[in-house]
Amino acid sequence: MSQTHIGVVTTGHGPRDEYIHYHEMFLRALGADVKVTVRHIYDGIPLEALLPHEVDKTTPNLGAHVHVPGATGNHMGDGWEHRFFALDYATGLMQKTIDRLETEDGVDMVLLACAAEFPEGALSAGTLMIHPREVMFGIAGQIAHGTRRKPRIGVIVDAEHADHDRADWLAKPFAERIELVISPITGSWHDAARALGDAKVELAFFFGYGVGLAPYDRKDEIPALEAEIGAPLILPHRATMLHLRNLVRPAMNDLDYLPAGWNKA
Repeated sequence: MSQTHIGVVTTGHGPRDEYIHYHEMFLRALGADVKVTVRHIYDGIPLEALLPHEVDKTTPNLGAHVHVPGATGNHMGDGWEHRFFALDYATGLMQKTIDRLETEDGVDMVLLACAAEFPEGALSAGTLMIHPREVMFGIAGQIAHGTRRKPRIGVIVDAEHADHDRADWLAKPFAERIELVISPITGSWHDAARALGDAKVELAFFFGYGVGLAPYDRKDEIPALEAEIGAPLILPHRATMLHLRNLVRPAMNDLDYLPAGWNKA
């Protein structure tokens, strides 16, 4: 059987049905035979039990959409808030969720629905584990490879760890071959996008997994961000889906992308 069972790990509470729809529909539109199962690291853990682990953005953390009674105004809908919890606490639950996807759901590969940084070696899978963060930096490295000039690359980041993110980029082996422009989110991410537009970047990265997919995101969220930047915007969920298409069956029929009658066999 060619169907690939993909297990997706989210960093908060469920449900997150947009991740089932997006991953399945994207890959199926490209001819893949896939099934997606989503698990959430805080399922079964009420907000009261999470509060002792809540931190601010200046502390190593993992952002999460969680259920908060009475909350309004979130792009996930009423009853949701985006909060931050200690990275070491969240990482342990990420690993447990990976293990459950493999042992209980029998997935063929695991996808982390985030592009956050984890301690080296902290997460692993017995199957394949796809971390969008690595996919994104792989793209950046390929952009820098072989060019005789320095591409001007913009990155939208949270203001609270902009210095850390800058240092992270500058530590990459391709750092000397790019011109890096960091745009911290001090108001909205649209403000940060406009700042990259003013800086005349050639390409932009935003490591927010699932940006634009939530039920109450603007319908033109991603096109609007890209228009404000004035350059291609590289997002982790899209980049990862294109990467994943190479790892699942059946193979794409490349002749579909040639004129009718091109093949003479």
